[in-house]
Amino acid sequence: MRSGAVISVLLLCMGISSVVFAKNVTFQQLLTEGGLEFQAPEGFKPLPVEPAYVMPYEARYVSEDGQIEIQYAIRPLSRIEIDYDDPHNAAPLPNDLFNMLFRTLTETMARNHDVISRSYTPAEARMEYRAGWASVGVFDLSPDISKRFQQAMLIAIHQNDKADAYILFLTHNLSTEKERIKKWRTSLKFRTFDKAINTPPTPEQLENLPMIPEN
Repeated sequence: MRSGAVISVLLLCMGISSVVFAKNVTFQQLLTEGGLEFQAPEGFKPLPVEPAYVMPYEARYVSEDGQIEIQYAIRPLSRIEIDYDDPHNAAPLPNDLFNMLFRTLTETMARNHDVISRSYTPAEARMEYRAGWASVGVFDLSPDISKRFQQAMLIAIHQNDKADAYILFLTHNLSTEKERIKKWRTSLKFRTFDKAINTPPTPEQLENLPMIPEN
């Protein structure tokens, strides 16, 4: 196995014990490998990257007034390794994990695992991020994640065979930071849109499918 950092979430319901990605690479290298482009937020200054056990990140910016911080994480799919423990089924592919990883990340970072989230429509994901899929979640932060900030918004974007990428806004009050979040929520996006992806139905959508009549 490559040396790497472990996204410290256990996806045990899928038999996945850990997801590993290589370390010792620069933010610029990951942008290139993931086919992404980045615009540094104006009115923010870069900060050193610090260890983060749930969502390791590669770039970090804080506003000049110190009221909002943005962290950027990039996971080129070619670098992702999956430890899979179910001997009865084939291991999932990196292309298939984006929604599960997003939900696990947000619920792990959230106080009491309480998250309000929604997925962008395919048209919105393409227009905003040149992505095949995008989702956003807002939540109160667990004190285990941050003792400085109280609330967060996580935006996740995915394009098949390229990367998963994350934009995490940390602040004291999301409602008072709407303008800055709106301005910089697309500061990380894919350079080009390749193709749409077929997303599997969510558990909620499966529950609403019509029953197949029995013979």
